[in-house]
Formats: sequence, structure tokens, C-alpha cells
Amino acid sequence: MRRMLVMALCLLLAGCGAPAEPEPERTPEPQQTQVAAETAAGVTMELERTVYDPTLTTYTYFLHNGTGETLWPIGEAFSIQRRAGDDWEDLTLRDGTGWNDIGYTLEPGETLALACGFWPYEEPAEAGEYRLVKEVCGRTLTAEFSLGESVYTARTPYGFTPLEELPESYGAGDAVGSGAACFTDHGTENGEAVEAFLKKAALGVPCQLRTVQDHAQGIPMVIDVIYEDGRFLWKMRSGEAVSHRYCSYLVTDGTDLYLSDGADWDAGERYGDRRIFLVPPLQGTAWVSAVEAMTVSRLAGSAVRYQVWSGDGCRSAGLTETPTAFFVSWREPDRGSGGASYDLADWDGLETAVTGLSWQADGTLLLTCETSMGGISRLCFDPETEELSALELPSLPEGGSSAEKDSI
Repeated sequence: MRRMLVMALCLLLAGCGAPAEPEPERTPEPQQTQVAAETAAGVTMELERTVYDPTLTTYTYFLHNGTGETLWPIGEAFSIQRRAGDDWEDLTLRDGTGWNDIGYTLEPGETLALACGFWPYEEPAEAGEYRLVKEVCGRTLTAEFSLGESVYTARTPYGFTPLEELPESYGAGDAVGSGAACFTDHGTENGEAVEAFLKKAALGVPCQLRTVQDHAQGIPMVIDVIYEDGRFLWKMRSGEAVSHRYCSYLVTDGTDLYLSDGADWDAGERYGDRRIFLVPPLQGTAWVSAVEAMTVSRLAGSAVRYQVWSGDGCRSAGLTETPTAFFVSWREPDRGSGGASYDLADWDGLETAVTGLSWQADGTLLLTCETSMGGISRLCFDPETEELSALELPSLPEGGSSAEKDSI
């Protein structure tokens, strides 16, 4: 067996976090609207929430360009000030604090989502009133927020009680006012939650959608979809059982909305994707255009067409527009993150296209491939050793001659 040629692939991925210690459950409060922001010559800045629990120390904020000009460059630097009486006091930056040298462009009418928090500062996050300060192309923007009693905690960053802790009988009546979208025989309640989820996911903002299907017969079905680190974690609660799966994208067939491993509908069909409904069948037509826009943007910005995740969400593998190429990436607490790309053209020259990918229980990757003889082969790739091996001899299409078989 010949070792494959490895092409470097730089993937900046966050590590998988460990679960936080349990906290007493708080009484749910209605989801908060975004903070009204100070306007500076048509540019606005707002935080995602008005109040955060002090245990949550990282926040999303939005910049909106309401001018007729392109804003560039926009960096990641920010400041946080604490209210002291009628004044605002600067927090103390840690020694060696720096910012990623990224210059974002914000076109007229567009919105940019960025992250801020207390990690650059000596002072701990504690109850009080604060404001975010940011310089944007010669404009000084501010947006106020508070730390105090809130459902948005480190353990529940999106305001929802963990799915595993809900009572078995939890249904639409219990979900009222929690921010969940409910689907019952009487129609849809709080469909705005679906729209908000799609908008944030399109901007790359970590977010959660909870849906409750309660038709007054049987046990209600509760589903969480959490978008973080460029992937979707789908979790379904039915009775006491909770199942989960990681998916890469949101797609639509023009009628329904799905979680998918295919970058678009055609790619999912081509690679045998196992899609999952984002909302119940025939209930997602109002948001089809939003998902279509996400797909167009995705295809324009990436050559990846199919991506599957391991069961623990720490590894992914994907296919690009090059038929024989695939890549593997990882994000693990003890290893950080990274990845590499490979091409079966550097293997034995027999495979002409990868037609399927799946992670195995032992952490290896199974590749199903078309061959130059018109048959299929199955290969096993070990990400640890970067070794590729054939699981079985390539098959031939029906009617292959005995001479062809003897040549294998």
C-alpha cells in the first residue's frame, strides 16, 4: 500500500467544551429583544441580549450599515466600560492582549455579527451595568447591557432548560413564554423563533431553536437544534429517550426545511444524505426563501459539497468539487484543531470518484468509491496514521468479463 500525498489544510476550529456544573433551574423569562443602539451616522451597534447572567462571559453583538457607503476595514477590537455613578470606567486589559488582524467589509444594508466579552480584562464579570464601545471607520459606537439575574447563563446560553431535564409530560403548554416554537392542532405559535434562528445562523451566530410538537395524543415531541462552531446539533426528546446527531447545513426542497450533510439539495441526493426536518413537514414554507438565500451564499463561498460529522461532533470529513478529493478535520480538547486534505489520485489510480462517506465506531472513515472499471470499491481511512486500506476488492458491474475479473 502506498502512503497518500497530504496537502496542508488550515482549519481554525474551536475545541469541544466539557459540560458545565449543574445550576438550579430558573424560572423562564420571555426571550429578550435586541438592545436599542446608539446611532452614529447611519451605523448601529446592538448586543443580542439586554441582561446576561454573570456566569456567561462571551456575547454576540451586531453592526448594521445603514449608510450608502461600504465600511472597511472593521476589526475585532472592542472595549467594555463599567458604570460608576454618572460616569463610565474603563476595564483593565490583561498584559499581552491582542486582536486578530482581520479587516471585515460591511456593505450598505448588511449586518455583521462579532463576539465580545470579559476574556481580555483583569476584572471578573460581576453584576452591574456595562457598555460596549467600538470604533468603526472613524465612528464611536456604544451599546449598553447588564449582568444580573437572567436565563442566559453559561449552562443555558440560549435561555432553554436542557432537554434532558424537562419532565416527560413537557408540551406546548409548558413551553409558552420560553421562546420555543410550538406546533399543535391549532396551528403554529411563536413561529418568529424559527425566523430569528435562521437569521442568526446565516450570520454565523451561535443560537438555538426549540420546537415542540404537541397534538394532544401521545407524548409531545421536543426537538432542540443548536448551531455552534459551524455545525448543527439536532437533539430529540420523546418520552425519556434523547437521541442526537450532528449535521452540517440547512437546505430546502422548496417546500420543507431540512438539516443536511449536503451543501445543497442536489449534493445531498448525490451522496445519499439522511436529512432531518428542521420543523414539521409542510410547516416551513414561510422560511423557504431564507434557507435558499443561505444555500446560495454557501455555494458561492466554499467548494465543499458534502460534510459528515462523527458521533461526538469532534471530527468531520467532507467532499469538494474535485471527485477524488476528500478532507478530514478535528477539534478536540487535548489536541486543539486542525486537518488535512487528500486525493485518491495519489492512491492507486483505480478510484475515479468518492460517492459516500461515513464515520465508523472505531474512529476510522469509510469511503465508497466509483472505479475506472465501472464498479465500486470500499476503502478505510485512519485519520491518526493517515493510512488508507482496501476493505474489499473492487467489484465489477454486472456483465463484466472473466478476463476483467482475472486482472484484478
